[in-house]
Amino acid sequence: MDGSTDLDRRTFFKGAGLMGAALAVPGLVAGCGDGGASQGAGTQTLEFWWNPSVESADQMQTWMNGVIKEFVAANQGTAVESTTQPSEQLASNFRTACQSRTGSDLQHQYSGPYTLQFVWEKCIAPLDGTLDAETMGHVLPPQALDIYKFQGKTWALPWYNAPIPLMYNKALFTKAGLDPEKPPATMDELISAAAALRKAGITPWGYGVKNLTGIGNFSGMFNTQNLDDPKELLPVVLGEQKYTDPKFSQWLTWVKQMIDAEVFNPDVTSLEYADAMNMFLAGKCAFAITSSLTKFEAALKGDLGVMAPPKCGSGALAGRVHFNSHPLFITSFSEKKELAAKFLAFLHRPEALNGMYKATGFFPADDRFDSSTMNSPQDQQLWELQSNQSTIGYQNFWPSKMDRENSFLAVQAVFSGTAPEKAAEEVEQRLGAWRQSAANELKNFRAWSGS
Repeated sequence: MDGSTDLDRRTFFKGAGLMGAALAVPGLVAGCGDGGASQGAGTQTLEFWWNPSVESADQMQTWMNGVIKEFVAANQGTAVESTTQPSEQLASNFRTACQSRTGSDLQHQYSGPYTLQFVWEKCIAPLDGTLDAETMGHVLPPQALDIYKFQGKTWALPWYNAPIPLMYNKALFTKAGLDPEKPPATMDELISAAAALRKAGITPWGYGVKNLTGIGNFSGMFNTQNLDDPKELLPVVLGEQKYTDPKFSQWLTWVKQMIDAEVFNPDVTSLEYADAMNMFLAGKCAFAITSSLTKFEAALKGDLGVMAPPKCGSGALAGRVHFNSHPLFITSFSEKKELAAKFLAFLHRPEALNGMYKATGFFPADDRFDSSTMNSPQDQQLWELQSNQSTIGYQNFWPSKMDRENSFLAVQAVFSGTAPEKAAEEVEQRLGAWRQSAANELKNFRAWSGS
């Protein structure tokens, strides 16, 4: 995108509505960065725990190793131990570290309450007074920083924005007699396109719900489509409204509608999220979900299409691309808070931001990112969708424990044959049980949601 069409970065997301050396921690996958191999006496070592995305793990790891080398070279007497962690263990491993008061100094976590829960558990140090205000002032969109404010302090800094579009294969569309430049914009159009694809011997939408990973990316496409603002979920969390109200749970019937119309591969319950993306890469399905286009652009080139989810609901958020602003934060038990803040600021230099996008395809959550460097029409299209047709995802207003242990289970249940209405009732029951068993977390959630 050239300068004449570049968007005003401070109005970006006007439609938003508001991821070294090995550590001996079980279940962790060590990164391959050397963290500064020439460590000597007096070297100050920063421990950084993070999760490279499923979609661009190798590219992100390679980029991060390079940034670490640059940081160590620019800051003599320092080293960085970079440890990557599986998606499923990102939260639990950090909770264990916090309980033992050992481990990371700088930590990556998923967005919203996934991070805030650790504020409430006193695992995170406030950024105020440690990280310079200028860096925090460049967060894009500005509203994303508000999610990490509590009791007058800022606790985490958004690192990158992960919009979740649907990808489609234009060559398979053409084979099925569909217009490759006009992807389905509504549920009826999606079901019609799926029928044409199946008739041509093509699996329409490749997906997998085994082990739960990636279900948030899927459900976020549909579960706020009857809402005007994702914050409308808060009364459900607080017990003031019922999840069984069609306003909140009708999306499960849309999932059932797609299942009945054979939109998905028949072995969806036996495949994992990454398996479905590999299906798409291999040309074995016409649609798939992603949060990074990089490897798909390399494989499909001009045959890669990008689209918003089909419009199903009646709310202002219907048909919008959802995104999450995944943050980094400094741990409360770190003895190197100033060094952690220095590395955090280093990751937000324009050179690092642009390098992150070039390597991974993720859009940095910082207005110093130069969007004119985008070198593919698909990225440009996704940038436009994220700027003008997006919403901050539901997970920013939903208890993290109620994701994998509740709403994810509902999706898995519907794919396994449970009636949508029954799945919605089970979501409401599990919410009630959570409110009874997590009174302190509920109190904090209520206080945060009202701020």
